[in-house]
Amino acid sequence: MIKKLFNKKTFYFLTTGFLAIFVGIVGGVVDIVQPQNVIDTALLLGYPLYFFTLLGVFKILGAVGLFLPKRFDGLKNVVYAGFAVDFIFASFSHFSVNDAVIKIIIPLVMLSVLSISYYLKDRFN
Repeated sequence: MIKKLFNKKTFYFLTTGFLAIFVGIVGGVVDIVQPQNVIDTALLLGYPLYFFTLLGVFKILGAVGLFLPKRFDGLKNVVYAGFAVDFIFASFSHFSVNDAVIKIIIPLVMLSVLSISYYLKDRFN
């Protein structure tokens, strides 16, 4: 029973589901709605607010793209690359303005989760 619970397929769906729900859907909606914390972050980082609107749309599309079937692997790889670029630039942007260390590390942790999802996507059959 334990072996069935902790297998590659389970970890793939956990990591991919986490990214799709929390980064893609929730993060995308928050970027589009733009509550005060997004406005404050945009001002701190020096990005215009319309950048976050477009980023939010792409995050939601990326969440859907993570679960595309195997025949769309090329498009799915673009989705993984897009999320990777998002996490790298988020971390570097916070680093560049001397933001709190936790705001620099969180995107790198998310990049690690993304890497696990990418590594496992073709390995659980």
